[in-house]
Amino acid sequence: MKYTFKDLVDIMARLRSENGCPWDRQQTTHSLLPYLVEESCEFIDAAQDGDKEHMCEELGDVLFQVIFHSQVCKEQGDFTIEDVIQGLCEKMVRRHPHVFGDAKVDTANDVSRRWERIKAQEKNNLKHAGESIMDKVSKSMPTLARSQDIIRRVAKVGFDWGEAAPVFDKAQEEFAEFRAEMEKISPENANVDRLEDEFGDIMFSLVNVARHCGFNANIALQRANNKFEKRFREVERRVKEQGKEIKDVGLEGLQKLWKEAKLSS
Repeated sequence: MKYTFKDLVDIMARLRSENGCPWDRQQTTHSLLPYLVEESCEFIDAAQDGDKEHMCEELGDVLFQVIFHSQVCKEQGDFTIEDVIQGLCEKMVRRHPHVFGDAKVDTANDVSRRWERIKAQEKNNLKHAGESIMDKVSKSMPTLARSQDIIRRVAKVGFDWGEAAPVFDKAQEEFAEFRAEMEKISPENANVDRLEDEFGDIMFSLVNVARHCGFNANIALQRANNKFEKRFREVERRVKEQGKEIKDVGLEGLQKLWKEAKLSS
């Protein structure tokens, strides 16, 4: 059977009906939030792995969460999935006058500038005009993503260096300040609060370095995590081949295996 978008909406409505699924009927928009985050992260994992089959499956799971939230809100009299689609289509047409109208643009930067101008004039944004731009930064974002959004937003209003070099210099300055606090550590003073404060400054400055260099700091860190995990799994495999327990190999032996794993990856 070939299903359609309407079929998906109808399936969700049946799951939430009196004769549907007890678990699905019990859910609220609040209880569903962790699943929206989880499914989005699983799609990101699949996309980074280049796994097209799982990308398709995980996008379906993300879409299901959108349908689920919309059905709950429909039952509450708030809005429907049709309202969601209508609002989205109107927004996309409104914000792309160079595609759906007579406006002219030459570059992607022109598009971005026009997008922001149009966005600023929309009713929902006019309502919040004059508020701090920090009010628009989601408090629910993961910490690293929130840093990126803060930096992006302040850069849009001119609080930014025009090139990458001074941003990198600032990061080096933060490293020096962290080292200075490390040197103050003593048996009587662990200096944890100051170290934590300066370390946070290092991380924040590196997020800005990433933005100026044209890549996403969160994705870069994910890649580093994945790379480390892959190499350490290879170290574990080599230890098992030697018939040993990893805790008995010692640091020198593990470093040797790590270098071998790095060369083979």
